[in-house]
Amino acid sequence: MQRPEKETLVKEFTEIFSSAVSGVLVDYKGSSVEELTNLRKTLNEKNSKFRVVKNSLAKIAIAGTPFESLGEHFTQTRALVYSNEDPVGVAKIITDEAKKNDNIKPIAGVLVTGGKGELLDTNGIKDLGNLPSKEELLVQLLFLMNAPATNFVRVLNEVPASFVRVLQAVADSKE
Repeated sequence: MQRPEKETLVKEFTEIFSSAVSGVLVDYKGSSVEELTNLRKTLNEKNSKFRVVKNSLAKIAIAGTPFESLGEHFTQTRALVYSNEDPVGVAKIITDEAKKNDNIKPIAGVLVTGGKGELLDTNGIKDLGNLPSKEELLVQLLFLMNAPATNFVRVLNEVPASFVRVLQAVADSKE
């Protein structure tokens, strides 16, 4: 690889590391082309990307970015799975894929919050991947917000219902 190509790759990697909100470094050694193609399709549906990285160039590109803490993990065959939108989606997809495919192994990840990157180990990636989705969390929140009002209406409805039941019991006893 010639120097201009390397400089282009470093710029591309720097843009990725500067704009991504989360990323997982993955060992994909032993995966078939079909498995990686399916993974890429799944990632594309969730607005995420799979990018094979050249370790020496990636180490240069991470300087001054939130992904700087990943530097020591750029060894052997690695790919970066990242997203510019959904911080949890990447971890979910990789966690699910690792369950199905023994050749996909998450190595380390970064979750960007407040412009700073937090390094995640394998367990952190799994924990993040097992969180409920944003939609599920919103449904749970709405359910919790709606519960007091629902219970209040039930209590208000119980007063006349109890009165009607008492009247019915009196009427039944008179017959």
